[in-house]
Amino acid sequence: MNVTRAFSFVFDDPGWWKITLVIGLLQLIPVIGQIVGLGCIVAIARAVANGQERPLPQLNQLGALFSAGVYSATICIVYSLPIFLISCLFSCLLGASIAFAGNSESTFIILIGLMLCSSVFIVPLSLIIQILLIVGIGRYVQTGSVSAAFQPGSVWALLQRYPAEWLVLWLLSLLCGTVASFGTFALLVGLVVSIPYATFVFGHLLGQTVQQVTSSPASPTLSS
Repeated sequence: MNVTRAFSFVFDDPGWWKITLVIGLLQLIPVIGQIVGLGCIVAIARAVANGQERPLPQLNQLGALFSAGVYSATICIVYSLPIFLISCLFSCLLGASIAFAGNSESTFIILIGLMLCSSVFIVPLSLIIQILLIVGIGRYVQTGSVSAAFQPGSVWALLQRYPAEWLVLWLLSLLCGTVASFGTFALLVGLVVSIPYATFVFGHLLGQTVQQVTSSPASPTLSS
């Protein structure tokens, strides 16, 4: 994986500052901005997987970016459901335990015990789901079909065949998150630049990974 290229490709496009500024400003709009950001990841990843030299999306593609982002957001929500449901279950158990225990000293012990149990169970599960989610998005990028991300057997098989590649991509996604957070030091102006830049970088890294792990070309379209 060419990490250096992922961090530098943005500046190859003469209009990089325009798309960066627009995507950055859109991030200030709740939900809409994040959906477009997901669409950027998919668009760049597909372009990179197909070998395009300048994969940065253009301003006239905003509609397509939003559509791809909606599909990607759907994938993210579905993959997050197990964690949400398990968290609700632990919350219900916690509430019921406190109600039965009343104001006794055992209430505090029950509270700490359930919190520890939930952490021991949820934290590792969350990490696994994060990696599976990245693989699922990779399947969507490669096939152009949302349903491909919801085929557990195919997703798991892809992860088993190339565990190192997906693990490295997951670690690099954490790095991209760190890059995005740098903008907080420069307040609004910094966030407008750092968030889209980190988004572009991760899209390129995802595209490289998809290109590495699949023999057939990625879907050339942004639709499902």
